[in-house]
Amino acid sequence: MGLLLTLQEAEGWHGQYRRMLRWRERICATDDGRSSAEQLDFLIAFFVACFHLRDWLKDSGLDAERLNAMFRKNVELRICRDVANGFKHSHLDRKPFYDQTFSVVREHVPADRSSNLGHSSARWSIVAGDDKFDLIELAGRCVSIWDAFLGETICPWTPAAFNPLGMAEGSYVRRSLSSERARPRAKSSQ
Repeated sequence: MGLLLTLQEAEGWHGQYRRMLRWRERICATDDGRSSAEQLDFLIAFFVACFHLRDWLKDSGLDAERLNAMFRKNVELRICRDVANGFKHSHLDRKPFYDQTFSVVREHVPADRSSNLGHSSARWSIVAGDDKFDLIELAGRCVSIWDAFLGETICPWTPAAFNPLGMAEGSYVRRSLSSERARPRAKSSQ
């Protein structure tokens, strides 16, 4: 017999957002003991968590068309979707948002330039279409896009508003996105 409220239900989309941020922290952390392959694993995990935030928001009641429009508008999120689905399914068999035959590449970085791995002379990039993106920079842009979208869509929104300790103590009340949007905004004192 399971509990009445699962951790996924208690965390809701806030929990997925936090997971995405933790993966972002891991890929940006300097770790001399981390191999290039481990860095790639962290990058892929970030893009999977980043793309799945879309599903969490949709399941929380946010309009799917609004989410689809955001993905159509932002090349970074279309590439995120391709990376997440490409590594999940080994290939893209549905119409991709950006490039069905994208390539993730490890590049040598000369000693006089910085590496996004923080500990080696290499960096991970993606070649999609005629474009090349540094994966760590792309991850940062994806987080910025989500933050802006959440700020415009779910006001007031602050990542600090999510309190997992309150959930553990039983004070968490599950709210849908529609109830968050319906709350009156505090008037500015200025």
